[in-house]
Amino acid sequence: MRCYTSFCASGETFATDIPSAIGGRGEYPTPAAMLGASLASCTLSMIAYTAARHDIPAEGISVRAACSEKAGSIQSIELNISVPHFITEDGRKLLEAAARSCPVGRALHPEIEKKNYLALGRLRQFSVA
Repeated sequence: MRCYTSFCASGETFATDIPSAIGGRGEYPTPAAMLGASLASCTLSMIAYTAARHDIPAEGISVRAACSEKAGSIQSIELNISVPHFITEDGRKLLEAAARSCPVGRALHPEIEKKNYLALGRLRQFSVA
């Protein structure tokens, strides 16, 4: 059940597959995983954009996505945002607002629960959902 999609501007092609539990080979990401990756990429882009505009160091910031699926639908998408260096409280608030401003996240159906967690260094974790 593999599908190929091409990005017209560059001609890049990527593949998706249905989960192996329902007959896929499990060799490529599922469409749900790609949605999670799209949300993570958009969130990171908004964070990087905001950081650049406010002189907040963005080096090393990462976003990991995990989708929870049940009965053929996406129940929730969890984003773990890691900022490996010190930022001020004001900087943290700006990055949280940037994470919430992602257009992909705003386009998701409201029944899909979005959970965002911001980990600063290795010490604290804040929910920004």
